[in-house]
Amino acid sequence: MYSLDDDGFMIVRGLLTEEEVLRYRRQIQKLSGINDSDFGQKVFECSDGVSRNREFWPLVTNPQLISVLRELRGPTLRYTQHSDLHAHRTGGWHRDCACRTYGVGPDWSADGDPYQVVRVAIYLQSYQESGSSLGVVPGSHRFEQKLSDDEWHVWAGGQQHSTLAQRILRRLGLRREAPLPERSMVMWTHPEKTTPSCPLWIQTEPGDCIIFDQRLYHSASPIHGPKYAIYLSYSPENQHARNHMGYYRYFRKDLAYDDLDPDLVTVLHQEKLFMAAPPPESVDGYFANESERLLSE
Repeated sequence: MYSLDDDGFMIVRGLLTEEEVLRYRRQIQKLSGINDSDFGQKVFECSDGVSRNREFWPLVTNPQLISVLRELRGPTLRYTQHSDLHAHRTGGWHRDCACRTYGVGPDWSADGDPYQVVRVAIYLQSYQESGSSLGVVPGSHRFEQKLSDDEWHVWAGGQQHSTLAQRILRRLGLRREAPLPERSMVMWTHPEKTTPSCPLWIQTEPGDCIIFDQRLYHSASPIHGPKYAIYLSYSPENQHARNHMGYYRYFRKDLAYDDLDPDLVTVLHQEKLFMAAPPPESVDGYFANESERLLSE
């Protein structure tokens, strides 16, 4: 059992029914013009895709999802608009928060409201057909320090240590030695430096949901077959939520976020999930790149 606060993520198996999985998978195919046979040739991604397409609105207010999130984040939970629809897309290690370098920017500030913005990832394909996993570095939402050369050599040597029985099995071709993870993703995630954290790969099945802190390092795995995914974002209504919504609204011009559909606004009001977009001047001017700031206009 993983903890959202301690580990930075948690897993909700079977959030969607088989019927819902099939329906949303077909909706992504219809919207994108991409189907299973296009795997390896075409990729689809639609920023703000859930908000822009009413066929996906029931996901925003999914009763089971909202119940879980309110238990985790409290009664002031709000939809922060940050959403995506993907088909056959993979990616490398990154964070989804506005301030993506550890310790730099308001997302990492210990002053004021706690940071509680979460990403919700919902998967619509089986592991067998796709090979899709979500990689996470547990604890990387709260602290990050890379291993020194000496610390890496000690840790890596411990990972490669094996028993006599294991060595015999490898010589017989009955056991493969697991490769070491990417060094940059092995890190201390607690100031006490007890045990380094390294990537954990979560295999997903149709309808599974992973909820994670937007500051958590994560990555999509390579895939060998069709993959369809839906992403949402929520937070208690506070300055971090407003910064997050404003970051995607005003600073990520490349993603073309816009005002919410009035009908969706009505739905969100009914479910007590609506949060008004903050005025640009109230949003901190940090951009994803720590060396680059955008001043609010």
